[in-house]
Amino acid sequence: MSSSGFLTVIDTSSMKVLILIKSHFSVGTSPYYAHQHGLAIDVYQGLNLDNYEVLSPISGEILQIKPMAAPKPKFKDGIDKEYLVLVNNPRNPKTVYKILHVKPSVEIGDKISVGDVIGKTIRNGYFAYWSSPHLHLELKSLKDAHRAKGGKAFSLAFNQSNYNILSKRTEHDEIIPIRIKHTCQEFMLAQFPETLYHYMEPFYGVKGEYSAQDCIIEGGIPIYKNGMAFFEQELLSSPDGDFLLNNRKIGRMWGAYKNFGSIKFDNVVFLLNGKKIRGISLFMASFMPLVKIIPKNRGEFSFDLNSVQNLIIL
Repeated sequence: MSSSGFLTVIDTSSMKVLILIKSHFSVGTSPYYAHQHGLAIDVYQGLNLDNYEVLSPISGEILQIKPMAAPKPKFKDGIDKEYLVLVNNPRNPKTVYKILHVKPSVEIGDKISVGDVIGKTIRNGYFAYWSSPHLHLELKSLKDAHRAKGGKAFSLAFNQSNYNILSKRTEHDEIIPIRIKHTCQEFMLAQFPETLYHYMEPFYGVKGEYSAQDCIIEGGIPIYKNGMAFFEQELLSSPDGDFLLNNRKIGRMWGAYKNFGSIKFDNVVFLLNGKKIRGISLFMASFMPLVKIIPKNRGEFSFDLNSVQNLIIL
């Protein structure tokens, strides 16, 4: 599943995507349509707020580069521009890859391969102040590549013969001890206890539960309306029931595509050391991913690195 420092995250007859093995990625950790419907993937080579040179997750030829206006950001060092980059898809010439949030250093006609530098990340008014720089990727119809809706569905490259190696059915304490790994004014990055991660080879994620089944959950809870859950088996066409995180109800399942489903989040309250926070953002990775802890106000918390703090879900 990995080669030369890259991890295959999508490998179907119509789409192939590889990311740097140290990267985080997400499908549902965004408020925008494509993510809320499981039609896009965001790739984070890092989770802090520094922009960086982007390594391409795809191969193909640059077909179009379109600079566009973006909302003026409400945070420092953001810009009011966006860049749309279209790349042909060697596996299906009727579709194209759509890239956003990268100021390209490539030109129309350039042929790119996985791992090539294609530009530098940007942060603009489409980002919340806590949003980390990333590459946004969708597969679109050649005739409908610019529209926000209309992306093509995909499946992640799970190895179905090696599910559930890490995860064990355990009882959880009410308090989640989190270890602080990064701090800035906008958020903290933390490691959850190992028992709160689920493994579906080759991906790790935070563990959720639906209908007595453990799964990987990702999304912004309760910051964004919906999140995603990934299961070992394909789901029923119309799942409907409570979804749990650390044995606490955080929402309800409402839809499914193959083995991943959509969660509508409740108005969940998280307390960090007894103080209400805005919420958490979850990701996936080839390792136990970090969790983004977002305070109600910037600079509200100050913690030493590797210190352990207490998170509670009400």
